[in-house]
Amino acid sequence: MADLKSSFVAFCDATKKGSDKASDKTIKKIFTDCGVFKALKLTSNDMDISVSSFKGKEKIKGDLDYNQFCNFLKHFCAEAATKKKVESADKAEEASQEAASKDGATKRLTDVKGYTGAHKERFDADSGKGKGKEGREDVAKNEGYVSGYKNADTYDEAKK
Repeated sequence: MADLKSSFVAFCDATKKGSDKASDKTIKKIFTDCGVFKALKLTSNDMDISVSSFKGKEKIKGDLDYNQFCNFLKHFCAEAATKKKVESADKAEEASQEAASKDGATKRLTDVKGYTGAHKERFDADSGKGKGKEGREDVAKNEGYVSGYKNADTYDEAKK
């Protein structure tokens, strides 16, 4: 279950920086990348319908946290069993958790060593943490006579 939680948090963070809750879009990405749709023989439309019914039944507004996601996973597997796509809800849940624990997509999403170009500059090479605004924008220094003046504070050196 620790693998499932770490995968869940990584997907949430990749979809919305700093988030630990999953939107419908995040759940669809998790299920697609982890092979849950293939394991349960269901589609993304089935998942959308299931998310709506689960949120209505549980009276949840907004995104799902990890515990709610686990409950939704059980709900989704039970629906797969009732649609006769899999033998039982327990086997469906086991298949979906195995698909998530063998996931290589999460590793690729969170490994900054594979990033190139401008994206490489957005993350610290040692820790892998994002640099925030520093990594996204070139902040101009408003120093000197005019903005962008390169030889600031060199007048006194030339006089010596």
